[in-house]
Amino acid sequence: MNSRERVVTALRHKPTDRVPFDFALGFSPYQLAQFKAHTGQEDPNDYFGADVRGTSIGPTRLKTDYSRYIDPASLPAHAYIDEWGQGHIPTESNDQYHSHLEGYVYPMLGLHSAKDALDYPLPDIEAKYRYDQVALDIARHHERGLAVMAGMACTIFEVAWYMRSMELLLMDFVDNQEFAEVLLDRITEKRIIQAQRYAALAPDVIMFGDDVATQRGMLMSVGMWRKWLKGRLARVIAAARQTNPDVIIFYHSDGDATAIVPDLIEIGVDVLNPIQPECMDLFALKRKYGDQISFWGTLGTQSTLPFGTPQDVAQDIQERCEIAADNGGLLIAPTHMVEPEVPWENILAFVESVKKFHR
Repeated sequence: MNSRERVVTALRHKPTDRVPFDFALGFSPYQLAQFKAHTGQEDPNDYFGADVRGTSIGPTRLKTDYSRYIDPASLPAHAYIDEWGQGHIPTESNDQYHSHLEGYVYPMLGLHSAKDALDYPLPDIEAKYRYDQVALDIARHHERGLAVMAGMACTIFEVAWYMRSMELLLMDFVDNQEFAEVLLDRITEKRIIQAQRYAALAPDVIMFGDDVATQRGMLMSVGMWRKWLKGRLARVIAAARQTNPDVIIFYHSDGDATAIVPDLIEIGVDVLNPIQPECMDLFALKRKYGDQISFWGTLGTQSTLPFGTPQDVAQDIQERCEIAADNGGLLIAPTHMVEPEVPWENILAFVESVKKFHR
């Protein structure tokens, strides 16, 4: 099997020669530097033979002026404003373990009415020119026998609160509902077109996702999630499926999203990610839902990968591979970025153990 065949077969609940794997969000800056020092190579995916490559829309040509929402002069010199108008303040540090995380500045803090939400400028993510590189990426990776996932993470909820702030958006769900409806509907309509554009180019997987859970359960009540997000996500997924019935639908939420797994299956999600072992039970999920949904991730980046031994990593991988041996349904990956604390030997143990286990 080549990588593309392995990924598609596994996610369709059929046995493969081995369990496919990838590196999720990739390597942190420190780890990427360590990788280059150890190997002399540039790309961990190519070096280790990961089965999946990602693609996403190209940069915008719009030059939207968000100065009425954020004063650029108020931002630090190293900050920037993205195409949604959100201010980003990257971490500044001379430490080799510098973080990839950022501080946020919310452009919609001062808005109140539904008209404010309607007038706010949104990016042109539906523009056809932004998909030219996606088409090239898909063709190039497929030519190499690799599976391709087109990214649309932060689909609705996250991109909304990145502009509004989580605190105000959750309050809007209760006491400023017209504002929330306009904002979420405008984002949803753009995501529908993006899903259609992606699906027409025939990647193997489309990634959707919003972090809607903490490690202690849902970030909001299940009822609130169903009212505000489930139906909108369902519309975006349906648009992708209507364009390309064969595309695999991937949904990401960090934290413990167990409570909404049946809902996600209902609206057409094929794959759930990342299944953090610190708060979700892969084996229980596999027993209960394994014939309806596949799982992607599962290797703890807060536990085994950074703080276990290579033998611990190998044992975790073997246990996961065993549950997928007969009917697939699993792609193993770190549950988040490979952070600086992860020993090089554990990265090697992860890859070697996945490749070593065969049916």
